[in-house]
Amino acid sequence: MKYSRGYGSHLPVLMKVMQMTTGPVLELGTGWNSTPVLHWMCYPTKRKLVSYDAQEKYMDVANMFKDDFHEVNLVTDWDAIDLSEHWSVAFVDHSPNTRRIEDIKRLVHADYVVVHDTENKRDKHYHYSEVFPLFKYHYKYRDVNPHTSVLSNFHDLRNFRV
Repeated sequence: MKYSRGYGSHLPVLMKVMQMTTGPVLELGTGWNSTPVLHWMCYPTKRKLVSYDAQEKYMDVANMFKDDFHEVNLVTDWDAIDLSEHWSVAFVDHSPNTRRIEDIKRLVHADYVVVHDTENKRDKHYHYSEVFPLFKYHYKYRDVNPHTSVLSNFHDLRNFRV
């Protein structure tokens, strides 16, 4: 499997948001970076973590972390997934690229939505500019590429720092 240093650029932001919250966590798109980190951050308190991916190649990794508190799901139809639960943290990093904005629209009720690959030059692929206005508060982590953004309708992010 091809691996790049940038694949984990979301981790500083994701870990910060996880430390700020205590409720259920949603992971849309699993992998060698987010899945183990989210699993171990949820482990001490058995915090609910639900992971989804449509790519079978990531299921071996994700299933290694399946546990009583950590549900792992292979997706055949993203529209069939019920995202209406209250999520403290929703991490968005799944494929296909065009699917991300559809699911971000469905997560406006989450406390924090953490979105990977948000540098402006990638908007032609992800179209985040269409859905970011649905959120009152925004923060973009630009220290490493790809960028990661945090969105919320409930928590002011003006003073958010990693």
